[in-house]
Amino acid sequence: MDQTQRRILGQPPAIPPSQPKRKRTSVISFFSKVSRKLRFQKREPLKNVFFILAERARDPSAKKRRMAMRGLGTMACEAPNKVRKYKKLVLDLLVHGLYDPVSSEVIHESVKTLIIMLGKTQGKGLGSFFIDITLQTRTLLDDENDGLRYSAFVLFGQLAAFAGRKWKKFFTSQVKQTRDSLLIHLQDRNPQVAKACKTTFRACSPYLKLRKEYSFQSEDDQRNPKLCRQLSHYHPELLQFFYANKIL
Repeated sequence: MDQTQRRILGQPPAIPPSQPKRKRTSVISFFSKVSRKLRFQKREPLKNVFFILAERARDPSAKKRRMAMRGLGTMACEAPNKVRKYKKLVLDLLVHGLYDPVSSEVIHESVKTLIIMLGKTQGKGLGSFFIDITLQTRTLLDDENDGLRYSAFVLFGQLAAFAGRKWKKFFTSQVKQTRDSLLIHLQDRNPQVAKACKTTFRACSPYLKLRKEYSFQSEDDQRNPKLCRQLSHYHPELLQFFYANKIL
């Protein structure tokens, strides 16, 4: 098994024969079984790794599910063509992990892998998965875990960039429902989350524009007083950006 396969499966580098055997953790011991299978499968080894990860992504063990999500993320980085080939299946696994009912760690790994995958594919070919990913990501913006909250803002910003015409109406409604969370987390206790929120707010700004039928209203009537006050106090540069782009 080469180093790429080991990274994908979460295995440590091979131990030289002269070294004594070390006690493995339960997760590593599981993946050692995978390596034994792969020794006899020389053709398309990454394909074999992928199907093993797909099987373990639905394992009853949350630890194995989390490692499988992480493995898919490594594969997306190191073998993007293979991921594109099985994109629908990968997306199905990641969305399944995104809605994991037990483990927030599985959810977090799914979000991080989706960020990688959307970056590699530029959001193409998401299909109806776009709705599933958007709905769940919205709920994670207020999560108690700083790392998960940060990743959720990054992913939501990507979704804003890749919504396109097909999902514009749907995503606009989601952004409007998310506006309060965006305002709150501009002042997030974690500076990295606040920074990610600010970037996402900018990405979502086109979806906050008023509809044309309200154009007959005066400029003062069109502006949202609460939003303007908060931005003026905390982020005047964002307020200027919105005014310049006729968003407020």
